[in-house]
Amino acid sequence: MISYLKGTLIYSLFPHIIVEVRGIGFEVFCSLSLFRNLPPLYSELTLYTHLEVSENRLELFGFKDLEEQLTFRLLVEKVHGVGPRTALSILNVLPPSELKAAVGRADFRLLSKIKGIGEKTAHRLVVELKDSWATAEASSSSGTAIVGDRVFEDALRALVALGYKEPEALKRLRRVREKHPQMDLEGIIKECLKLASGEG
Repeated sequence: MISYLKGTLIYSLFPHIIVEVRGIGFEVFCSLSLFRNLPPLYSELTLYTHLEVSENRLELFGFKDLEEQLTFRLLVEKVHGVGPRTALSILNVLPPSELKAAVGRADFRLLSKIKGIGEKTAHRLVVELKDSWATAEASSSSGTAIVGDRVFEDALRALVALGYKEPEALKRLRRVREKHPQMDLEGIIKECLKLASGEG
């Protein structure tokens, strides 16, 4: 899985960008928030990605931060009938925090205004995302994680996506969170990646 790219931006025309990494050009379908925060052409950038594999093609989707990447994956993996293009459309209208708020208040009217989202899909978004978020929060409070918030769960999923086994990821997360209890998601991931393999 390609979880992030670090390279040179050589092309941008929404929703596509091309990032050159060691002589290879990766075409990426980018979110609106990523596109709005792109550096000038031929500048270096780092972006979080999701590789979508279908029968006849591979597609990369790019995001501004880990929260957006993880929310995209949640949409694609947990909501029946929502594919990657639709998930990207949702995030282009509602950033992760606003999407969670809309789901929390069951705002079917707002959700159904998004391109590609009808009334039935809006209801599935509310039901299935609520269930997914509730499961993660219950897991945290039951002791699976050492903190009772979604940041720990998101960080765990990110480390697993980067190739770490869950026990090793949990060990790193606990060490970092004990030292930095108020650190945000991106900071936690960076600190975990700094830890030498097998430490702890």
